[in-house]
Amino acid sequence: MTLCEVTEINGRAGNFSVAVKESPRYVDMEKCISCGDCTEKCPKDTEREYGTGVGKRKAIYVQYLQAVPLKYQIDPDACLRLNRVDACGVCADVCDAGAINFSDRGKTHRINVGAVVLAPGFEPFDPADGNVWGYGVFPNVITSLQLERYLSISGPTRGSLVRPSDGRAVRKMAFLQCVGSRDENLCTNGYCSSVCCMSTLKEAAISKSHYPDMQIAIFYMDMRAHGKDFDRYMEQVREIPGIRFIRCRVNGVENDGSCDDLRLCYVNEEGRQVEENYDMVVLSVGLKTPEHVLELARIADIKLTGDNFLAASDFAPVQTSRKGIFACGFFAGPINISQSVVDGSAAAGAVSDFLASARFELSTDRDFPGERDVSGEGVRIGVFICHCGSNIADVVDVESLGLYAATLPDVVYVEQNLFSCSQDSQDMIVQRIREQKLNRIVIAACSPRTHEPLFRRTLRAAGLNEYLVEMANIRNHNSWVHINEPEAATSKAGDLVRIAVARVAMGESLQPVPVPVIQKGLIVGGGIAGIGSSCGEN
Repeated sequence: MTLCEVTEINGRAGNFSVAVKESPRYVDMEKCISCGDCTEKCPKDTEREYGTGVGKRKAIYVQYLQAVPLKYQIDPDACLRLNRVDACGVCADVCDAGAINFSDRGKTHRINVGAVVLAPGFEPFDPADGNVWGYGVFPNVITSLQLERYLSISGPTRGSLVRPSDGRAVRKMAFLQCVGSRDENLCTNGYCSSVCCMSTLKEAAISKSHYPDMQIAIFYMDMRAHGKDFDRYMEQVREIPGIRFIRCRVNGVENDGSCDDLRLCYVNEEGRQVEENYDMVVLSVGLKTPEHVLELARIADIKLTGDNFLAASDFAPVQTSRKGIFACGFFAGPINISQSVVDGSAAAGAVSDFLASARFELSTDRDFPGERDVSGEGVRIGVFICHCGSNIADVVDVESLGLYAATLPDVVYVEQNLFSCSQDSQDMIVQRIREQKLNRIVIAACSPRTHEPLFRRTLRAAGLNEYLVEMANIRNHNSWVHINEPEAATSKAGDLVRIAVARVAMGESLQPVPVPVIQKGLIVGGGIAGIGSSCGEN
């Protein structure tokens, strides 16, 4: 349910009544086909929230290319028609599907649930509040999240790192660590935000790979690279020529007064005062719990720590102070993506255990069209190559890869996608399967471990057997590990696609085989891990 917020959580564990307020979208999701004609013609520009203030969007928009569902919405604060009766309305004029509904109104839903999982995320610290580092005053002082958008192929500059002030290429850049973290002087966030050091290392490495001549300085107190192989990655970044690590705190950023360059004055580890100019300064901002999440915690009636994170036991880290309500992700404390995934799985497991007695009572199966019998058809393979933003396309020559894939035996159709896993790409693949009468599919993208179930469902939605798909992992097994060898990576990508094509050509329609499971297990060892493994036993 999108554009929604929880306003009430009443009842008790196993029988909660949750009130959800849904804001009007002003676009009928059943009619919207996500063609984009409305956005193209909309005359009103406004700040793009998803881009953290980098770039503009229209009053009618989608948040980002991978939004699910990929349906447009109208910003009531920016829309000319919604603010002035009979003004504008261009989007309704150009929408052939008739999806625009200016009279849409909000709704309130009441949902009965047995348990609740809170995963509301975080917000970055706003450095303008500190009034020290020149953010919001000097245009070339940006945050680490804004740099992420500049480096993204889907960002406002299509991956080009240029200065906001004059569009000049950045050749010398400084990172200032712990802005809004571990600092009770300029803000009340005395904790470490956990993820900032690794994000800086990654952004510095990516910037150097895009611009080998760039000079980068990282100003830090200490680098906290806690995680599997994180410290090894930090040492690898330290070895990259042109990246300096300077242990000190920079308390101010000044404009040099001539060409929008930024001057940093600091005392180095030898006690000598140094003054340097930079094209751009990146503030590695800390993360915090948003105000609306604090309101959600009040509505849920759960306890928080002094730093506004979930107050939970170390032995039950996803259980809140209210039975039946669980929490995960950053709300439980500052953690990175991989740990958030583990947290989410833990919360799902806790809910599954808690509601085990009621399992499957209300579950429904998704309806798929009847499966097409392809046993009598000639092999017709479609190859879909993913750019994965810049993850693949910055290393692998996807254009030449597509031309090569078209020459392979039994390949009758080849197409490239910016993000093959996005909802619009999924719908497009279903459409191409039907249009081109494809009966086997190759997805050249990322890891089948994470995405193969998604593409299997896509084949089922198109009426094909879900096992007639093969994935070529040209990201994890190729572009990520051969980032400095684009020609070799492109050649290897061709090999991976050729292997996948040969394999799927031999594929047959299969059916899942149910296997009975004895729901008993033997735990060998009574240490912490063994005790933890047996906690769910009834």
